[in-house]
Parts: sequence; C-alpha cells; structure tokens
Amino acid sequence: MPEKDISNEENIYANLQKLPGFSIEYPNKFVEFPKTNNLTEIDFKYPLIIPFANAHIKWNSDIEQLIYYVEEPQMTNEEKKMLKKIVDELVDAIQVGFNSIKDQKKAQEYLESQVIKIIESLNLPITKEQFVKIMYFIYRDFIGLNKIEPLLRDPWIEDIGCDGVNVPIYVVHRKYGSIQTNIKFDDINELREFVIKLAEKSGRYISYAEPILDGTLPDGSRINASLAGDVTTRGPTFSIRKFSERPYSPVELIEFNTASSDIMAFFWYLVENGASILIAGGVATGKTTLLNSICMFIPPEAKVVSIEDTRELKIPHEHWIPAVTRLGFGVPMPTGEKYGEITLFDLLKSSFRQNPDYVIVGEVRGKEAYVLFQGISSGHPSLTTFHAGSIDTVIKRLTTPPIELSASLVESLDVVVIMSHAKEKGKSARRVKEVEEIKSIEPDTLKVVANRVAEWDPSQDNFNFYGNSLTIEKISRFKGISVEDAWKEIARRKSILEWMLRNGIKDYEKVSVLINEYYKNPEKVLSRIDHNAELKIDKPKTVEIEVKEQKPIKVVVEQVVKPEVQPINIQPVVQALPAIKNSNIEITEEYPQEKQKIQPIQVPIPISVQPATSELKEYDIDQKIKEIKQKIERISSEELPKQKENKRKKLEKILGYKIIIEK
Repeated sequence: MPEKDISNEENIYANLQKLPGFSIEYPNKFVEFPKTNNLTEIDFKYPLIIPFANAHIKWNSDIEQLIYYVEEPQMTNEEKKMLKKIVDELVDAIQVGFNSIKDQKKAQEYLESQVIKIIESLNLPITKEQFVKIMYFIYRDFIGLNKIEPLLRDPWIEDIGCDGVNVPIYVVHRKYGSIQTNIKFDDINELREFVIKLAEKSGRYISYAEPILDGTLPDGSRINASLAGDVTTRGPTFSIRKFSERPYSPVELIEFNTASSDIMAFFWYLVENGASILIAGGVATGKTTLLNSICMFIPPEAKVVSIEDTRELKIPHEHWIPAVTRLGFGVPMPTGEKYGEITLFDLLKSSFRQNPDYVIVGEVRGKEAYVLFQGISSGHPSLTTFHAGSIDTVIKRLTTPPIELSASLVESLDVVVIMSHAKEKGKSARRVKEVEEIKSIEPDTLKVVANRVAEWDPSQDNFNFYGNSLTIEKISRFKGISVEDAWKEIARRKSILEWMLRNGIKDYEKVSVLINEYYKNPEKVLSRIDHNAELKIDKPKTVEIEVKEQKPIKVVVEQVVKPEVQPINIQPVVQALPAIKNSNIEITEEYPQEKQKIQPIQVPIPISVQPATSELKEYDIDQKIKEIKQKIERISSEELPKQKENKRKKLEKILGYKIIIEK
C-alpha cells in the first residue's frame, strides 16, 4: 500500500488558509422579466445567491404549468460524504448560536474558520472548488434556512408555503402568482426539525403540547407553523410571509397599471395636506403595497408613527417610529391576553401621546379602530388598511360589532380606496377599483351617500377619473386657495410622475429623493422636466341649434379646467341630437354612479342642426347615437334653454364642459 503524500496534504491545507475566503453576494439589480403574455414561452433565469443559486422559471409541458426551479451546485457522492463528515463534527465544535450573532459576515467568518479546522483534523483531501461548494451548503443550512434559503433571497417572492411531507413547496410570485417549486421535504423528521428551527429563529417555542407557532423571523418575515400530525394530517406545515426589503414606488404602480398617474397625483396631494385614507380590499389585493407606496408622499420633515402586527412597511423617512406588536407568554390572563403581550390597541394609544404628524396602521380590525377614528376626527392624519370589498362593506364592518363605531365618527374619514385582484388581467394584477369619498351615512339604515372620484374600467383595463373631489374642496378652503389652483397643482405632480416613468426613475429610493426635492424646491424639479405644467383651455366651440319656435339658441361650450377628466368631444353630442327625437333618455343626477330614474320626456318635434363652424361636417348618426346615450341620459332641445342653474351644473358635470346659454 503506497504511503500518503503528507507534504501534498499540507499544501492543500495551506492553500485553504490562503483562500480569499468563502463569499456570497445578493443581487440588487432589477429583474427584467419576459414581456410575453404566453406562459408556455417563459423560460428564463435570474440570480438569488451569487454565484451559487439561481431561480429558473419555465413552463412544464407535462403538467402544463409554470415551475419555479431552484438551481444549486450539484455534488458528487464523494463531496456528499465529505459534507456529512464535516457537518457531524461541526455540530459538536460550534460553541455559539448563530441566532445570537447579528453580524452575518462575522457569523460566516466564524463558520468558515471552524470548517477549515475540521478539514485539517480529519485530513480530508479537498480542492479549492470543493471547499467553496461545501461551504455554501454549510452556510445555507447553519446560518440560513436550509433548502428554502434561496427562496427567501428572492425579492419577487411574497409567500412560501409547505403543506406537508412529500408535497412540493409553493411560492407566491409577484409577477406570476402561485407557482410550484422543485423543493420538497421527503422525510417527516427533516420537516419536523426544520419547523423547530423556525421556532428557534423567531425566539418562540413549539412542541406537541403547543403545536401551533406564530412568530417573526429576524428579517421581519411572519411565520405560522404546525408541528403535530394530529393537527395537520399531512405532517408538519409552515407558511412564511416575507418582509419586503424593497417596496414598490408610486411610479412602479403606475407602470404595473395598479393605478393611473391621475390617481397617484391625487393621492400625493391628499397625503401632503393631511387627508386620512383607508385602503380596503380582499386578501392579497395589494392593500399594504399601495399603503407603503403612498407613504412616500409624506413630507420629509413630518413625524411618522407606524403600527403593525408584522413589519411590512418601509418608509424612507428619518423621523419615523416603526412599532410592532408583541406576542405574550404562558397561559392567557382573564382579559384574554397573555403576559407581556403588546397589542395594536396598546401601541395606538401610545402613538397619539407622541404627537405624530401621521399615524399609519398596517391593518385595523378590532377595538383599536375606535382610537384610530378618534384621532382622525381630532385632526390627526391617518393611513390604514381594512378587509372589505366595497365601501358599503367598509361602513357595515366599522359600524357593527366587534368594532361598532358611530356613523358620525366614520364620516370623519376623507377617502376610501377599494383594491381588487384582477386575475383576468394576470396572476399578479392588482387594481385600484374605486376611490370614494363619504358624504353622509344614515345612522338608522347605514345607507351611504358617497362621491366616486375615480374607478377602474375592467373592459378597457384603464381608469376613469371624474375629478369631482370633496376633499380637494375642503383642502382648498383650509389653505385659502381656489379649487382650480389645487387641480393645477395636482396636474403638475401628475406630469412629474409621468416624467419619472418615461425616464426610468422607478426605484423607491430615487423616487423618494425626487419627491422630497419637490417639496423643498418645486420650481427646480419642474425645470428639469420637458412639460408645461399650466393647463391649456381649449377655445370655445360654438354651434347653433334651431328648435320648433325657430328661435336660435347660441350654446357656447367651454372646456372646464379638470385635468383628470378626459375631454368629451361636443361634436358627436350635437350631431346625435336629430336621432334622439323619439328616444326615451334619462338624465343622470350629480354623480354618474348614483343614477336616479326620472320620468323620461318624449321629444316628437323635428330638430335641425346648422353648424356654426367649419369643424362640423358630415356624420353618421347610427354610429354616434350609442355614444351620446352613454354620455347624456336625457336631453332635449326644447328643455335646454329652460334649465335652471342647478340642472345646468349637473349637465356640465355629465359633459365635462361649461355651458353658457344665450338667447
């Protein structure tokens, strides 16, 4: 048997000591996803842990769905044996708990030094390449969260869920929704040990006596897990709701068509001027994403207090106090709370004593709502989310047990935003479904009279912005400016958001810097963009309409200064009048969404139209009649001169034009 070449082994260990050290990187580059809508064509990769782990998303034709593959270095049988030997020794050699080491680099260096000592003590023949590969898996399993560590490093993953043994782990991807991965736990003991590790990482305790775990990982991700098989019959389970280190900016939400630039500019103006906004919607509709996004509109010098169950908000403000609830310990007290428990109610009461400029509550759902709305009614601007699918549901949930607020207290809320998960537009598509303002609430019947500022049109996948905001009027009165000036300021901010989108300024840090710069020096920011912020008023268009008395009525139609309302071409309105002579058409009331039926008027008289400008040419009535019926519910040439002042204003809101009638 030949003798071992000791000198060669010594050279190997000497080389290991001279290595620059095991190192990993986490990508910070924005991922450019394929622009195709055909899922079968998707096949691309992006890095998770450089240079070891990648995400590979591609279509699996066998099961006809997208699969999320985690690609890691492949190990030979020899390398697997070396890894097992090192790990067995490492468990006994480590004298500290990695949960107690806050600096990941120090933990990594300590782990690496211990591995090198073990390799030397076992006289393992190992190359540089093998050492680096083995160090990755040791790092992944000792410092990280084992085989799901690459998933936690993917900024595009929102949730990670394991439903039991031999069941593939599923993730919720921001771009592609729920996707199956190639990772699973094949052994029940391995899964059980992993759940116990999750408990240790979160500083909690789980056992067969207390088999349900609810905690928070060091990075802020929320975990829920079960241990006993009689609780979850497929074996131990876990669900991880990831904490996003990189929130979406308002510009990105415009790019994703979650909201329009009109709506975002509107939110910008509201938040700056201290309006209180409640964002409602179902599960996974993007409520917290929108909340975090509009928090970037808070002025930089403002004092902000945020209160959450799980840390999800990330606000680029220095003067910010992020508070989170704390779970209690032991057996619940007679009050139902555990010893040491800190609830949303406790934090909210404390927050108002700190004299904040803005209070942000991650989600309101219990008795803390009373404290929040008391603060709103006393003038503290507040932003929060709420589980409800419509404004009616919002009011009913707020005014009935267990919250049970008075109708007058709910009326102090300025704006309600309804979010929707538009699955027909894509797995990850979220939309601002409605933007509503509460005008009044009937205390006995809880009937809501609301003003709809904007809404999403599912058929066209765009947004209708009506521009008739009560909150803007209130802010204008408070600031002592005209409503028109307020809308002009909103138009300027809209132009800034669109300019950032065109120039690729989308990252939340860059967007935040520019927003803060606008607060300090708006003229400087406006000078950087190629846009005339002043609204242009179109020249009046004049037509003459003859009625049966043959008295010409001069109708001057002048565009109203409402930047978010798409101008309505008056030409098809005038051209369609002759074809409406026998139509039963209703007229809408003040707000298009609140239609009240009025007895229709028959218009049997013939009407002739004589254009007063050269712009009105030949037309096809059949093509125009459908459009005019949608825009105007009832109009007759006989009644037009007799409109009273209030009806004239209502008609202006329908047309989007100012009407001046001269006989």
